[in-house]
Amino acid sequence: MSSARWISHISHVLRGSKVLLSLVCFSIAGIFFCTIALYAQEPPAPVGDPGKNKSIELSRREEAVRKEEERVSALRADVDKKIAEYEKLLKQLETIMAQIKESDSERMNNIVKTYESMPPENAAKDLELTDEEVAATIILKMKNRKAGATLAAMDPKKAAILTEKMSKTLKNLPLK
Repeated sequence: MSSARWISHISHVLRGSKVLLSLVCFSIAGIFFCTIALYAQEPPAPVGDPGKNKSIELSRREEAVRKEEERVSALRADVDKKIAEYEKLLKQLETIMAQIKESDSERMNNIVKTYESMPPENAAKDLELTDEEVAATIILKMKNRKAGATLAAMDPKKAAILTEKMSKTLKNLPLK
């Protein structure tokens, strides 16, 4: 697999996980620079017969290439192992994030039910004092009749502000 495909595969798998992607990129860069350093080293020139010297030189280079191939193969296996570890960690993180999101959604639904069970005047007073983003989200998730009655019981200026926030929030919020 080419370097570009490795990096593409890694970035797709990690889906924006900048820290993990950075670690993988640094590992790949380290392999690359170590390989360059190894090839930059020239073996000492032997003294004596030029034909024999070329043969010895060729043998040395072949041995160096073989050793480098073994080293690169071992490094590639190490990188593959690290990628597998990172993929496993990513799956664990995705599972945890899904659990957190589900828990948050359950909590928000409970809050919405609480406000729906209140008289509209009391719900309106409480929501007027609540953070506008949170209040807009709660009202969006309320049943239409309850939400309308609650907004009607609010100060008109506050109701207008919350309605504007709801229109913006609606784009990003999965409703019921």
